[in-house]
Amino acid sequence: MNLHRNKKYTMNWKALFTTLFFLFAAMPIKSMAIMPQSAEVYEGRRVGDITIEVENLPRGVTFNQKRLLSKLRTKVGDPFSQLTFDQDLKMLSEEYDKAIPTIETGQGEVYITIELWQKPMIRAISWSGNTKVKTRSLERELGIKAHTIFNREEFNKAFTKLKEYYVKKGYFDSQLEYKVIPYTNTNEVDIEITVHEGHSGHIKKICFSGLTKQEESAILNLMTTKKYNFFTSWLTGMGTYHEEALEHDKLVIVNYLQNQGYADARVNIQIKESTDENSFYGGGGMEALGGAQPGRLEIYVHAIKGELFHFGDIEVSGNELLTEEQITDVMIIKDGSTFSPEKLRESIENIKDLYGKDGYIETDINYSLYLSRTEPVYNVDITINEGEQFKIGLIRVLGNTSTNKNVILRESLLIPGEVFDSRRLKVTQQRLEAMGYFKSVNVYAVKTPEDQSLGDNYRDVIIEVEETTTGSLSLFFGFSTIDNLFGGLDLAENNFDHRGLTKWWREGMSSFRGAGEYAHARVQIGKKQQSYTVTWMDPYFRDTLWRFGLDISYSKSGIQSDDYHVNSFGGSLFGSYPLTSYWTYGWKLRLRNSITHINNIANEEAQRERKNSGLIGGFGNSLSFDSLDNAFKPHRGFRSIGEVEIAGVRRHDDDQQLFPFLKLSYLNSYYYPVWRKGTLKFRWDFKFICPFGNGTPDHMPLGELFFLGGETTVRGYKPYIIGPHFTKEKHGKKEETDDPTGGVSSALLSIEYNQTIFSMLDLFTFLDGGSISNKRFDVPTLRTSYGFGARLNLAGRLPITLGVGFPINPQARIKIKKKDRSVIKKRKRKEDVKNFFISMGGQF
Repeated sequence: MNLHRNKKYTMNWKALFTTLFFLFAAMPIKSMAIMPQSAEVYEGRRVGDITIEVENLPRGVTFNQKRLLSKLRTKVGDPFSQLTFDQDLKMLSEEYDKAIPTIETGQGEVYITIELWQKPMIRAISWSGNTKVKTRSLERELGIKAHTIFNREEFNKAFTKLKEYYVKKGYFDSQLEYKVIPYTNTNEVDIEITVHEGHSGHIKKICFSGLTKQEESAILNLMTTKKYNFFTSWLTGMGTYHEEALEHDKLVIVNYLQNQGYADARVNIQIKESTDENSFYGGGGMEALGGAQPGRLEIYVHAIKGELFHFGDIEVSGNELLTEEQITDVMIIKDGSTFSPEKLRESIENIKDLYGKDGYIETDINYSLYLSRTEPVYNVDITINEGEQFKIGLIRVLGNTSTNKNVILRESLLIPGEVFDSRRLKVTQQRLEAMGYFKSVNVYAVKTPEDQSLGDNYRDVIIEVEETTTGSLSLFFGFSTIDNLFGGLDLAENNFDHRGLTKWWREGMSSFRGAGEYAHARVQIGKKQQSYTVTWMDPYFRDTLWRFGLDISYSKSGIQSDDYHVNSFGGSLFGSYPLTSYWTYGWKLRLRNSITHINNIANEEAQRERKNSGLIGGFGNSLSFDSLDNAFKPHRGFRSIGEVEIAGVRRHDDDQQLFPFLKLSYLNSYYYPVWRKGTLKFRWDFKFICPFGNGTPDHMPLGELFFLGGETTVRGYKPYIIGPHFTKEKHGKKEETDDPTGGVSSALLSIEYNQTIFSMLDLFTFLDGGSISNKRFDVPTLRTSYGFGARLNLAGRLPITLGVGFPINPQARIKIKKKDRSVIKKRKRKEDVKNFFISMGGQF
């Protein structure tokens, strides 16, 4: 092609383009137009000609330039646009391996040459170094085969996925590399992949030497590295080799031994592939191959403890405000006690707290250790610089963008003007962290600015927070023997502000956050029951210790019987006040309308339907004690609640009278730690309804009565089946049906032993007993059962409880003569038994 160019204005930037191309090779666009010092040199000039050349065409293969020119948005004769040309190069880079442009000017026009390199074909992919993972598995994971176009970007993504596959298989120190070998004559490449697998696989056993059995047990609990368990490791992820984790464990073991008094302790860890001829899963069989077992590792921990060291003389100096006896009383270490760096540090912190509680928050404490020349004894010199006493100045809050300042300050135990107490500073930080509103919390004292008039003996308190999300929206689903399949929607906000209801259209949805209130809405729909609940609660009502809240709910339940269901709509106001750290007073005012609907209703049952429906209102007071160590999974402690409610019911079949009654509840749970992973739980609950005045037990609506049976009360029985049942007349005789009536007296006793296998799995065995009676303060024969089960919590999102219960003395079915009402037949009620129970639910 002949181009008439003026060499005076010709500029060839090919070398510059080539250099800059490789500098920006990591960018997703492989080619780009590089202009001279200013793009204005070309911008707007007429495009004189465009030439496209392919540099690596195989012999005998032709190239159709017109096809590519038609794809370009930059056209001959049009004004040149840098933006349009960049888009053209991006399009070419998707089809070709490399595109390098050259732009020249002449006679006021722009002449463009684009050199292209075709993407090569993969001739072969070879593997080396993979002795423990089959090549077929690696090829399948890579997903790129021979005789396909080689796209470097796509291949890198697939190769990264291959590396992740090795990590998932337990090869944490594996290294993978690949090399591309080009064949320019045929535009093909060979790809050679080299694998350095390193140590990998499951840990068959962990062996110790140089340690006592007690030390081995303690170290195993501290170590991150665990033995592989065929039944549980697929859930926990434990038991797989990780080099970094093992290095961390080595430091943990050394630290443990030093704190046991072995100051010169050293630890060596060796890793070997298993050579045990027995199967990894126990006994011979699928892996009884002899020799090394690929992917099966043995960890050998050898400890050289050395001599046992003790503390010698402990000297304290610099103390004037406190006596040496007061200081040594708070120290953990004593003369002659076993050497421990950790206990020494704790002792120093205790001394700081001793001074800090009286306002000496800047007390400086230093210590020095001196090793005796004749025996393994460390003498300690503690030097104290007591400093000055400080008072609390201003309390400043930083970082709170949504949470109101008063919500943060009410968790503070620090009061301006009082003498500083460093212990309260720490507790304040712990309280703020426990709120769950903040990603991080830092509470510290700083020197009062000089422009303040408080004086030098004041220190301001800075509360620095970083907020996090406090709301949640989730769908949930589950299955249980009570409700079969169920699911629903759950919406909660832990830092709610009810004032947002009046201004959200002006300030946005963020106006619903910041006041420290709790709001919760839940919809649950199941085969046998539906429920809709809205709850609001202020944990510091008007900045006091009073909790105040309200809830509104509607439910439709048919879980007691297939022959009737109970609709209930109502709401309540409630409040509570903490009397001490363990005791709490509470009150509740409620109003509920309970309506019983009988399926396939007959005339005589219409009256019973109205009889078992009514409007209930009541006011109750409660006193509770709670010393549990954990609210979600207790290991020790006692929880007890006593409640008295005075209430009345206006029945739908007699809306002219109000039938009063008392409702008494006494609920208890006691947890006793048998050992570190075993807990005994004792439960005894008593509930009574006591009608008085013109009220009788028969006046109580069905939805107000007590029921027992099922997976949450007496396991091994059908849900709510225990107690009296409705009767019907058949052939001149009255016979009990399968429909429970509930009762006004309820007693539940239970003993359960819970054994933690690992963090997500607990096994339990139980003995339950319960009774329901329609007489006041009556506890008839307990219907008892025993059994066992398991609780599984998959990453906190899918709790599963399943078990088997065996009733000991299920109640009998009764037939009664119509004339003299004598019992004519009894037999065991097999219909009351439901051995297997399961509860499964989750959120996503």
